[in-house]
Amino acid sequence: MLYSRMSNPIYLHFITPHYQFEMTLTERTDILHTYHFLVGDAATPCLEGFVNLESTNNRMKHSANTAHLSKIDALQKCSLDDISDEYMSTYSFGSELLDTIIFFINSQFPSVETISLNDTSYIPCIREEKDTVDLLTYSVALYKKTWYEDKMHAYIKPKEKYDAYRQQVERYGSKERKSRMHYVDILGLLQKGTEYARDYFAKNQEILEECFAKSETLPDFFKAISRLVPRKEKCQFFKNWLQSFIYSEVMIDRTWHVDLFPKLRIIQKENRRNRTRKQGGKHQNRLFLK
Repeated sequence: MLYSRMSNPIYLHFITPHYQFEMTLTERTDILHTYHFLVGDAATPCLEGFVNLESTNNRMKHSANTAHLSKIDALQKCSLDDISDEYMSTYSFGSELLDTIIFFINSQFPSVETISLNDTSYIPCIREEKDTVDLLTYSVALYKKTWYEDKMHAYIKPKEKYDAYRQQVERYGSKERKSRMHYVDILGLLQKGTEYARDYFAKNQEILEECFAKSETLPDFFKAISRLVPRKEKCQFFKNWLQSFIYSEVMIDRTWHVDLFPKLRIIQKENRRNRTRKQGGKHQNRLFLK
């Protein structure tokens, strides 16, 4: 019979450059030695995941020394400070949550070298109305890489799958692909969009058609029209049709992996030849990459 032991939760207070929040850390020991972390409540967490350490079962060895981020959602309620939508638009709560948990895992669990995550990120246009657009496909459409690829150097496993994905992205973003598409094809995509998007194209046809003609690639065109649309209207403008188009062009995977920073260790060395009177016989601390 297996016996499971769960420790009392530990509450950790974090202060980032622009936010304060509390994280609950719970330790559990059974087949795997696991630490579960949570920011917010279990029903609607802002951050949730786990770290698996050593295993007592050989069949679970592959899960040892791994970390997984199952949820990250920058919600106002998770900030200990009273903040506004405008403040959150200026300073990314999601980025600071992510930076914090990666630093925490990297510093407290040195045996963990990679963290996996589910990319369900989105752009919040009007938070109170939960008006959002999928960030992964939006980023690929405009910048030829996901947010996690750009900011965290994330990748897909296995390497062959990631290489195939990158080839599809480069093909989509090429001049050759743009040359095979006409402005009327863009209008056809809008059948899967919102009424706002169709109205916007109808009212600004001359400008948008000119943008399309001047753009060398499809990402160039999508970036150009994104600059024209007000921030609070981007979700209504891009919703559904852009994501559907990218799905037709690129194999999208939601599971990504991020390598953690190199571990640091402090080595004490006595530099006898360069020692000064002021230094005397004291050891000098120097940092080396492990």
